[in-house]
Amino acid sequence: MVDLSQKIGSRHPKLRKLFHRLSGDVDPRDFVQVSKNLRVLDYGCGHATYLSDFHNRGIAISGAEIAEYVVQACQKKGLDVQKVEDVNQIPFANGEFDIVYLMQVFEHLRNPNEFMQELNRVLKTGGMLYIAVPNKKSIWRKVFGTNWVSGWFAPFHLFHYDRNTLVPIARRHGFEPIKVWSSTPESWFRLNLKAFLFPDENSLDWKPSWLDMRLVQYVIMVVLRGIELFVRERDCLVMKLEKRG
Repeated sequence: MVDLSQKIGSRHPKLRKLFHRLSGDVDPRDFVQVSKNLRVLDYGCGHATYLSDFHNRGIAISGAEIAEYVVQACQKKGLDVQKVEDVNQIPFANGEFDIVYLMQVFEHLRNPNEFMQELNRVLKTGGMLYIAVPNKKSIWRKVFGTNWVSGWFAPFHLFHYDRNTLVPIARRHGFEPIKVWSSTPESWFRLNLKAFLFPDENSLDWKPSWLDMRLVQYVIMVVLRGIELFVRERDCLVMKLEKRG
């Protein structure tokens, strides 16, 4: 089921941004710089949480999604979401967008170079591209090893990136990095911790445990933020890239 109702994070953006500083969540609404005169694409929009929020703010935003039921639900609500028929092609015209963002999508793609060229095609010169992927140089990969499930996520994550591997791909296809940073969402860390503590459990992402208690989550958030004051490479890598002429 696709729930497009306005959540508390949409109604109170300042509170959401403040909470995400504690939780470590990577949310494009917190850092994608957009105004009402710009065209935006949310590629791999999922259940359209971000897209519907931008749309409600008057932003000219479109989405692309592979799941037919999501596309239909979004279109019924008046959102411009197009079906991805070919994962190597973006279903929009050349130079249509000022901004494109992909949140936890790029690592699923079989042909990253071909797709980066597609991103170049649909962006205007000077347009901005935001990509978020698991960071293979994260300190938590070294800590959790084979239990770093937020990054490995086999068999769905086909490639694993860090800034040293993603930047050359971007430059090869006409993009220049403007800003690179990383963050560890508390939910990712908790998933890895579950994998470590419950190695025989195969339903970690939905079966609740004591680690999902609200108080425990807040404790993890505080501890994580303290540790990561001294850490450069965190779990989720985010890159802001500009399309050069």
